[in-house]
Amino acid sequence: MGKCIRIIRTYRKTSLFFGLLLLAGIVNVLMRFETPIINGTLFCVNAAIISFLIVFWIDSVRERLLPTRARLYIVLAGLVMLGYHLMRIFRYRVSKNDLPVYRFTAYLYFIPRVLIPALLLSTALYLRFEDTKIGRRGVRIVLAVASAFSLFVITNDLHLLVYRPVGDFSDFTMEGGHYKWGFGFFMVFGVMLLMLIISFYLFFRSTKKKKRRPVVLSLIGSIVLWLFVTLFQAFVVDRFKLPKMFNIPEIDIYSFILVFECCIRSRLIPYNEKYDAFFKKMKTPVMITDPDLHVLNVSATPINTPEETLISSRKAPVYLDEDTRLNSTKIRAGYVFWTEDEHELHEEQKRLDAANSLLSEENDLIAVENKLKEQKARLDAQNQVYARIASAIFQKQKRIEELLMNTTPGDSAFAKELGKVCVLNAYCKRKTNLLLLSEESLPKSNRELFLALSETARFLKCCGVEAAAIGEEYSELPLPDIHALYDTFETVIETYFPVAKTMTFSLKPDGIRIAMEAEGTPELPETQLPVKCEESDGILFFTIRRKEGGVAE
Repeated sequence: MGKCIRIIRTYRKTSLFFGLLLLAGIVNVLMRFETPIINGTLFCVNAAIISFLIVFWIDSVRERLLPTRARLYIVLAGLVMLGYHLMRIFRYRVSKNDLPVYRFTAYLYFIPRVLIPALLLSTALYLRFEDTKIGRRGVRIVLAVASAFSLFVITNDLHLLVYRPVGDFSDFTMEGGHYKWGFGFFMVFGVMLLMLIISFYLFFRSTKKKKRRPVVLSLIGSIVLWLFVTLFQAFVVDRFKLPKMFNIPEIDIYSFILVFECCIRSRLIPYNEKYDAFFKKMKTPVMITDPDLHVLNVSATPINTPEETLISSRKAPVYLDEDTRLNSTKIRAGYVFWTEDEHELHEEQKRLDAANSLLSEENDLIAVENKLKEQKARLDAQNQVYARIASAIFQKQKRIEELLMNTTPGDSAFAKELGKVCVLNAYCKRKTNLLLLSEESLPKSNRELFLALSETARFLKCCGVEAAAIGEEYSELPLPDIHALYDTFETVIETYFPVAKTMTFSLKPDGIRIAMEAEGTPELPETQLPVKCEESDGILFFTIRRKEGGVAE
């Protein structure tokens, strides 16, 4: 007895539900008085209790279940159950004296009888496939089939395929002995049974293997109980006119409530119940309040903070101390508050900052090292260029030094020797400029070679030689060919300017042309490029051509 009392206390709402359901059954049994007032009062009490229990269950589903489509289907099923109950009241208390309406309300019974299994199957489809395309399409098909079969039964007067009257149609009252079942009746019940079977299969597939057996047994037990009570009511209670606690619609309604509850209590459908015990064992600091910040649930580790801090945390997270952050979020029934310990995060951040500082220093050192390497590479490149320049003009500089050392100002040959120095110095200058150029910095069409020829011609006048650079100024010769042509040109000029009187220089697409009037023809030393010499009317013509394929650097 004490154990039963403890169970009742633990399941107060469930115990109250079954207690009121039992009271409704007792009231239904007592409705045998001949006094209409007493019978009417008892009927109202019975109808009120049944309606209240259905509404109570719908509200409990709305409160307990998470806002998913499964909750929507179950709430709709509850509303259909309520409509089923109201149909029975209308049928036996309002329309009993109107034969067509009385018969039509019997047809209307099939709407909830088909829709409730359809909504059960819709719930199973959601649990199995969730919000996928297959699940949504399956629900639409199931509801369409249920609506079609409901319409098929409602229009029975047109085709008489579900119920066939025995005798005259005007006496067709849908009471026992006034009709026979047609094939449509068995087809409709076959569809209902098929929906239940598919629902149980989907529930079976949606349940984890370890929990399948108790879930399936509870569901099958609910359906077996429904079938047993329905058959017992039809073939025993109604046949022998025994007092009955519940009518067929009420049996249908509470049997399917039991099926839905089996799905909810087995957590096939997530629900918000028994969280008090869950919170008492949870070590994470969490607290649930109502909209007025009154505490409803709190975990084993409470959040001790004033109400002003809770109000502030609703807008943005608040730090209770250096390492504890208070967060909150709005839920339908109030707010959830929880704290996060960020000590390890802050320690990691400090280590990361130290690593970043060290890395920054290393990056600075690497940057300085790279800059020094870049400067050294630039200096090395400059030194290489300077070395090439020094190597290229060393002989000319040495000769200039010898000429200056062997010449005394005031001598008759001083001016001529100084002219030679100028010519050699012009070559050193222009050769240096050419060596400072690169193939990339040299324009495709350039005047570098012509400028070198012009400067040589200008300083030859210091030696008493009339010289000029004439003709086309621009050429498209590559830099190696320019060096080779200019070196060969300089060798010819140094050889002939002691005997030359006049000179003209001109650029050709493939080389240099020199026209010279000279007092003799000294022998040319070996040159980098071949020099072709021709004489015509006392004028020497020198042609210096670039090598075929160019000159290697």
